[in-house]
Parts: sequence; C-alpha cells; structure tokens
Amino acid sequence: MNNTSVFESSLLGEKYYRVEHKSGLRIYVFPKERTGTYAIFSTRFGGAVSKYKYGGKYFEIPLGCAHFLEHKMFDNKNRPGADDIFSSLGAYDNAYTSNDRTAYLFSCTENFEACLTELLRFVTEPYFTKRSVKKEIGIIASEIRECLDDPYDRCNMNLLDAMYYYNEVRNEICGTEESISRITPKVLYSCCKHFYTPENMILTVCGDVDVNTVISIADKVIKTPKKRKKLTLQSICEPQAVRLEYIERKMQVAKPIVSIGIKDANISPDPRERLRRVAGANILCKILFAESSDFYLKLLDEGIITPSFDAGYSSSANAAYIMIFDETADPLLLKSKILEHIQESKARGLDRSAFEREKRAAYAAYVADFDSTEDIAFAMLSYADEGLDLFEYPEILNGVTFEYINELLGEMFSPEKFAVSAILPLD
Repeated sequence: MNNTSVFESSLLGEKYYRVEHKSGLRIYVFPKERTGTYAIFSTRFGGAVSKYKYGGKYFEIPLGCAHFLEHKMFDNKNRPGADDIFSSLGAYDNAYTSNDRTAYLFSCTENFEACLTELLRFVTEPYFTKRSVKKEIGIIASEIRECLDDPYDRCNMNLLDAMYYYNEVRNEICGTEESISRITPKVLYSCCKHFYTPENMILTVCGDVDVNTVISIADKVIKTPKKRKKLTLQSICEPQAVRLEYIERKMQVAKPIVSIGIKDANISPDPRERLRRVAGANILCKILFAESSDFYLKLLDEGIITPSFDAGYSSSANAAYIMIFDETADPLLLKSKILEHIQESKARGLDRSAFEREKRAAYAAYVADFDSTEDIAFAMLSYADEGLDLFEYPEILNGVTFEYINELLGEMFSPEKFAVSAILPLD
C-alpha cells in the first residue's frame, strides 16, 4: 500500500506530498497551478561509483558505467527512442550524470500523463544489444577526448586529483577510453539490476499536477521487486590534508586559468548538520570574497584577479571542498594572497553586518527558488536524497550564527588543505 504525507509551509503558502510507493520508490509531488511541469526520475548511481556490495557480494565495474547507462537508457525495444517520443508529445527531455547520481527529466506544458509514463517506462525497461553498445563506445570515446581537450574541465578534474587520495570523486564521470571499452550489455544489465531499483530511486514532480495522477501512473509502470537486497557503496577513509599542493598542465590557452581547492574532510553523518555547514561555508565565502569586499577590489586593481573570480562551497555525503576559480598570470601568488587574507580576517575578525547581509541574501535566494518549477523539482530531489524536508531550510539557516561562521573561518583554511590546479599556456 502507498503511504502519503503532506508537508506545508505557512511562511511560503506552499505544500508538497511525499509518497512512499508500495514498490519502494519515493515520490515527491509539488502542485503549482497554471505552470508548466518539470519531472526528474533519478537513481543513486553516479560517475564516482566503481566498487560496491550488493546482497553481500562485492562488485567492481569499469569507470564510466553510470554515464554510459545514461546514454543507453533512452533506447526502447520495438519502439521509437525516448527522445523521439518526447518530441512528438511537445516535451523537452534530458539527462545528466554527477558523481553520485544519474537523473532523467522532462518538462512539458501538455501531455503530462503520457510524458510521465514514458519517463518511468524507459528508465525501468532497459534494452541493450552488443551492436548498440559497441556503437556507443565510439560516441562516448569521442566525448572523452573532447573533455580532455577542454582546459576548464582539465583544471577542475586535476584539482580533484590533487585534493584526494582515495575518494572516487577523483574519477572521470565519463570514464576513460580503456574503461568504457570493457562495458558490455551484461555489465549494463547488472548495473540496472543493482542500482535501477525502486528503493534506490526518487521521482520529483513540480507543476500543474495532481498527486493522485502521479501515483496512478507509478502504480501502472513501477513493478514491486520480489526480493530486496542490500546495496552498499564503498566507504572512504580520506586524510585531512591534500594529496598534492600544486598540479599544472600546459594547454592551448591565452592566459593561465586556476582552480584553488580547500579540502574539507569534516563531513558530518547528520544531513541537517551537513546542510548547515553548506549554508555557513557559502555565507563565509561571500563575506571573504564577494565582489564588494576590500580583498576582491584590491586584487582586481592590482591585476591579480579578473571579474571571472568566483568562490563557493560544494558538499555531498562523502566529499566537500571550497573551490576558487579565476584566470590569473600567477596562480601561486593568488594562493598566497588568499592565505594572507584569511590570516588577516582571523586576526581582525569578521564583519557582523556583512554576515547579516549575506544571511538575508541566502534566505531570499531560497524563497526565490519557489518561483521556478525546475528549481523546486531539483531542490526536492536534493533534500529527499538527504532525507530532509524541503521546508526545513529556514530553520537550518537560523542555526547559522555569527559565532558559527567564525568557527568555520578558524577551522577550514589550514594551509595543508589547499591545492592549486593551473592550466598554463603552451609557450
């Protein structure tokens, strides 16, 4: 039997439904009248996964399997491909693979029931042949070569490689040409059996929809597994310090580009505490590096940074870091300037008024997201993945105090946590 819960926010005047479907699938529906509809069907299987246990048995798969599946799942047996079907329904469809998730999505203004039926069907009814897999290997190999020639992609991937010893976020999401050459229909079907199961998946829908319609379609398409086996991803014990302090590569660029990473190995097992840290760290980055800050304006005047300068905090259940990006003639000089700025900020203390301003901005950005069905669908997925209520964020943000921000400042910026990835001109 399906179990439905309702979550309401008196502050926003909004509500959504969480359905524990009888199959094990978690469904989240956010009704929003007189809008288009956005739906995301996702599985917790991303590019960083290469080793795991299923039913107590150990498996190791070629790098790039999750991304490869993303491409191949759009094929249908004895029917047009999913792209053609969505196009005929007047809908937009897409998919993506991140380090920890693969997601399939569509947006539409009509034919919602047909679109949702197709989304659930093609993602849960895989069809692979040796011929189609062999053809896809060539297509993805070309994509891999394009990524290897992209200096911005190389800069970021080299940074992850420098920061981490063991964490699989170091892995290329697309895999390598060697690893994808070992992918077969048997490997793909095995991954589907292990990861594309209702209890490992989430469906989020936002738009002019009715929750009972969504449940009815899920009842018809999603099959309840006869047996549910435990799936366990590889656990990582990662040192606090970075693996390499500096890594560089020469490529066809006009000016050096740099990514500076500050590794954060203090990842709480409590998802609410992780979300508080995300909110706090991003507010701290705004205080330290905002375009209106003295630091930014001084380095801009000196020609050390450009208007492309940006800083933010990224976090998941097993990897977290601050990343600073820019184009600069001297990457190591920029790192030293940042370290000096951190030490001065610790000695001087942070500006409380700047903290209050950035905290209000964070709250306003959260509220603004509820104007977009796409933003809501993605936010529901993010919160559901952590087992959190979408409306909890204001309460969590209230826990980000000025004292907490100062604690993060003292904790997060140790020199041994810094890694620099630079892409330099060939000459």
